[in-house]
Amino acid sequence: MSYCRSIFIPTFVAKFLGHDTRFFLGVFLVKFGALDYYKQWAEVINKDEQVSKSGLSATVLNVFTDVKTDEGVEKAFFMKYENGKVTEVREAKPDEKAEFVTSTSYKMFVGIAKGEIDPQQAKPKYSVVKALRYMGAFKRIQEIAKEMKDVQY
Repeated sequence: MSYCRSIFIPTFVAKFLGHDTRFFLGVFLVKFGALDYYKQWAEVINKDEQVSKSGLSATVLNVFTDVKTDEGVEKAFFMKYENGKVTEVREAKPDEKAEFVTSTSYKMFVGIAKGEIDPQQAKPKYSVVKALRYMGAFKRIQEIAKEMKDVQY
């Protein structure tokens, strides 16, 4: 009984106050399509030996065409890879320059992250030469995204 009460009371209070109850249950989910998701993704990628050995050096911009910022522009995230490590992750403007740009819907990005949709269906813009050079690293990054736990879609 005390175990149930120790979970019930904090979660009831959290719900009443409009807070996320997962925090009180010891589970923290990152929201897909938010900066925290990309930061967590970068941490996982930076620990991956295969990506590190690839020497991947590129800039990537993901633009959510159907999600708007408070300023009313499309939500976008910029990632910079240097020598196989993510060195920069930040919110971006949708028209920023990057070597690999994917502009698509939230739903399409979710499908790509879960491994349900081929990223090419989103018609990304990129240098074919650079994509071929780092194909192994990009495939591994897709696997990492698919394996990520504790993500709220």
